[in-house]
Amino acid sequence: MLAESKQLIANFDRYFLRRYQWRYHLLIVDNHLFDCYTFFLQAQRARERLIHSYDLLEIPHRPSLYQQVLADLKQHTELRIEYRDTHHLVHPGTDIVHDLEHGH
Repeated sequence: MLAESKQLIANFDRYFLRRYQWRYHLLIVDNHLFDCYTFFLQAQRARERLIHSYDLLEIPHRPSLYQQVLADLKQHTELRIEYRDTHHLVHPGTDIVHDLEHGH
């Protein structure tokens, strides 16, 4: 197992607390602006709109490394994975000045 995979799994285990009435999913962002892949764990308490996001790992934009780290992650957990790409950014319609749903 790669060092990056070990770090990702260690961070995942640190933040995935399996709390009662919380929903968890993974988010992977293909960030073309910074030329990297970023892995996040997102958690949301039942009946709450605030989403808690935890940075798990950032790796260079190398497809072979990404595929191996993703395979190791999928062997470790069966959580739903959401993929995002910075080539397809969507403007929310109006500029967001204060966003209570994301904690800032």
